Amino acid sequence: MNPLPLAAFGLASLAVMGNDALQTLGPFLSAQRWRTSRLGQGLFLAGLLCAVLLLSWWAGAGDPAWGRLERFPLPERWRWIDLLPLLTLLALTRFGLPVSTSFLVLTAVAPLELEGMLRKSLAGYGLAFLVAALVYGLFSPWLEGIRGGPGLPSTEPESPSRGPNPWTALQWLATGALWSQWLIQDLANIYVYLPRRLNLAELLVSLVVLCGAVGLMVALGGGPIQGRLRSKCRLQDPRSTSLISLLYSLVLLAFLGGNRLPMSTSWLFLGLLAGRELGLACRGLGRPARAILADLSLDLLRAGAGLATSLAVALLVAADPA
Repeated sequence: MNPLPLAAFGLASLAVMGNDALQTLGPFLSAQRWRTSRLGQGLFLAGLLCAVLLLSWWAGAGDPAWGRLERFPLPERWRWIDLLPLLTLLALTRFGLPVSTSFLVLTAVAPLELEGMLRKSLAGYGLAFLVAALVYGLFSPWLEGIRGGPGLPSTEPESPSRGPNPWTALQWLATGALWSQWLIQDLANIYVYLPRRLNLAELLVSLVVLCGAVGLMVALGGGPIQGRLRSKCRLQDPRSTSLISLLYSLVLLAFLGGNRLPMSTSWLFLGLLAGRELGLACRGLGRPARAILADLSLDLLRAGAGLATSLAVALLVAADPA
């Protein structure tokens, strides 16, 4: 096999997981930092990764991406410029921008699918926003155990504890469900560089690479993306992070069937956090409305900047005849 797509696959494993997966697993990694060893966290996540990937490969007759690359044919040849989207993704992640890996990576391969991915991602953002706004607007005092009046910060610090917590088990279950859903949705962004059907040896080699990326992600325990999470979530509280993970996985589940076109899970996550902030504000909890609006506007500007950069790079690569 050409070494260039192999290098691209390895780079994509680091870049995609470093951006999307840290948003997906960020609350879990932060909440479990003082409760379980990183080895235990890594084995849990790597085990689920192997199960999801092997199931896709077996059910799809060698397809590791759950059929989400059907509209993305393998290019006749890979070029060095095809690494540019991945290098851009690493750079944008370093600066904490919420980037859609689907737009950045897949548009470079099949630019005609951009419109469909954009529509599906906007629908995901809207659905996540509405679900979170309704759930937190109706039930936030009971769901998160928040007490106090208007102006109580939703990010009030909590002392980490290693003691037993009835919400910890739910957090592991919710994280497992979310991690599995994310893998089904976004493995296409990583496997786009490999043949659409893999033999067993190729699959096992790719599993070793992906498990290594998971181990590195757990070892780092976060990154610049975590800053956006800390501004909105009580990351050391397993109750708060469990509910976020559970809602996130349920919304992703709504997009599991039907159209298999990839979508931006990053946008869905931003919609979920925005709806949560609005729901808390409607109950007189969390931050003042003016601060929330300013923060949400900043999130949209970041997402817009990430989208514009992603599309510019992806279309540049797609248009390059070299």
